[in-house]
Amino acid sequence: MKARILFCLFLSVTPALAGLEKYSQFVKADPAPTLAAPPRHGVRITYLGTNGYLIESRDTVLLVDPYFSRQSLSRTALRLEPVRETNLINRWTRDHPKIDAVLVTHGHIDHLYDVPPIARATGAKLIASATSVQLAQSAGVPAKQTRRVRAGATIRVNGAVIRVLPAAHDRVFGVTPFKGPAKNLPPRKIDHWVLGDPLAFLIEIGGQRIFINSGGRGDQPVALNAAPVDLAIVGVASPDAIDAFSPTIAQLKPRYILPSHQDDFFRPLRNGFVFLPLTDFPAVRRAAAATAPRSQLILLDYFKPWTLR
Repeated sequence: MKARILFCLFLSVTPALAGLEKYSQFVKADPAPTLAAPPRHGVRITYLGTNGYLIESRDTVLLVDPYFSRQSLSRTALRLEPVRETNLINRWTRDHPKIDAVLVTHGHIDHLYDVPPIARATGAKLIASATSVQLAQSAGVPAKQTRRVRAGATIRVNGAVIRVLPAAHDRVFGVTPFKGPAKNLPPRKIDHWVLGDPLAFLIEIGGQRIFINSGGRGDQPVALNAAPVDLAIVGVASPDAIDAFSPTIAQLKPRYILPSHQDDFFRPLRNGFVFLPLTDFPAVRRAAAATAPRSQLILLDYFKPWTLR
């Protein structure tokens, strides 16, 4: 009940920022976005909203935290049954039939819910925590397409090497949402998609090193031992995660910094990018300038690829 009240309070927060127009100087995109073959050199990265990314090299295609079926804030607050955007998922998988693996940072609905239909359509292997794999299998992902991992594991997927790193999940109004355990299987309601053990990933692919997490807590720093990286994708969905942003990038020493999970994921993707009310991009910008002045802060818009070289 407490979490439900907090979500309702969230309804009253007015966004200080709208879309990306104000920050167009930070937005990266390839000159001619295309569904053609991935680049022979480097890595093509396409932002899918929330913390979702398509990461493509010459020989490997990875998907991270895909979430097309956005649930409204009221539906989430009331913990109703989620509604899947089946047509959107089907169109996207028809255009992207080759996915080698799906990496999931944790089991919440905005990270894991759309994995079962994508995995079934593409044959991709799910790489995730034990809780996330349990949820996904109960929702229809074949066991042979799953791999349970813990922090410290190293996995090879075609030409990519993936290190699994520890992570922490940020709080919303002082509460960690939907912590678990996974006792409602298969998951029928939004709060049945529980956290499990949060993970981060260091992906070596196409000659580049990419770090990705979905957020963190400033009072629970984690030792990443991953520096330097070419691109740090760091979740900043809440004040907690923004507090963790500086110590995270200080460890990673990235060439590029991409703040993530800062769009309003309660709105349909078709409505375009709007900042989530609890995010604060100006604060992130100040933190990046103070902590990593040699790094380049960037933004990506929905479905507009950018090639990291």
